[in-house]
Amino acid sequence: MGDDSKTAKGASAAGDYEAISEQLAALQEDMSRLAETVGAIAERRGRSMAADIAEGLGEAKHYAEARGRSAEAQLEASVAAHPWMTIGLAAVAGFLMGALSRR
Repeated sequence: MGDDSKTAKGASAAGDYEAISEQLAALQEDMSRLAETVGAIAERRGRSMAADIAEGLGEAKHYAEARGRSAEAQLEASVAAHPWMTIGLAAVAGFLMGALSRR
């Protein structure tokens, strides 16, 4: 009777080992699929974020260009309206720059 119980325990252990091996293989396959899915999601989100950033930078560029043109137009209008004041301010700025560069 002792030999029969050892044989049964050995067969049970072998069956348990096979079941665990199958479960580990299934788990490994599931983890592989999960990693692929997470990678694909991250890649899509990364592309989406890059597109959003590029769009935002494009909008910022257009805004800065429009504001620059607007400021340039205002400056030109101010110079045209007050030419003598512009010459005086340029002269004062030149004198200040010269005085600061001598020190």
